[in-house]
Amino acid sequence: MIRVEGLCKTFTSGWLRRRRVEAVKDVSFSIAKGETLGLVGESGCGKSTLSRLMVKLLPADQGRIYMEDQDITNYTMTQMLPLRRQMQIIFQHPDSALNPRQTMQQSLIEPLLLHRLMGKDEALHKAVELLELVGLGSDMLIRYPHQISGGQIQRVVIARALTLNPRFLVLDEPTSMLDVSVQAQVMEVLQQVQSQFEMAYLFISHDLELVAHVCQHMVIMHQGEIVEQACSKVVMEQPQHPYTRQLVQAFGDMR
Repeated sequence: MIRVEGLCKTFTSGWLRRRRVEAVKDVSFSIAKGETLGLVGESGCGKSTLSRLMVKLLPADQGRIYMEDQDITNYTMTQMLPLRRQMQIIFQHPDSALNPRQTMQQSLIEPLLLHRLMGKDEALHKAVELLELVGLGSDMLIRYPHQISGGQIQRVVIARALTLNPRFLVLDEPTSMLDVSVQAQVMEVLQQVQSQFEMAYLFISHDLELVAHVCQHMVIMHQGEIVEQACSKVVMEQPQHPYTRQLVQAFGDMR
């Protein structure tokens, strides 16, 4: 479904004393149709930067990005517009993904109208269907972000990401801001949606237990590099890299 080869991204900061930070270093992996790949690492290791490179929200310095064997690395914004329907991202802070001045109805139908996929009445019907899919009622349409809970916002953001029927979805810490009970509900919704539409997921988290539970394969990232990748069972039972062993040991100590 999607493949990256040798991705690199360096940021430069400072005015008088220039400082270079290698956020992503020579990263390669692939995600198959219907697969969930877990990306694990501590805060600041480059996980979010990598996700933004994959969906072309940031330009890569080096490397290649393929969507179904189509090289999209150097696509312009105009060339990417049709592919935006196939590649969506759910950000770590879902409340920042919604316009506080728009109702849920406006937020949900906006992508459909922007891509001219259907008229307003049909888009409204689609919005109701998506809300039902994520376990919310049509009464949600008239509400603003400040009028609903964090768990409800996350579900609306998921529904909004699904409006264009994407084939690849990046989930950047989708449950980190939620309590345990709501986390379980959100993950159940995501798994149901994936099963129904055979979507590929990149699931980003620092929660090793959660990733091991929901992901078939796992990639461990440390200081911008991929230090280990294998099926989740192997990573948890036979970690090879010292950093991975530290993560697994820490997970064991917490249980």
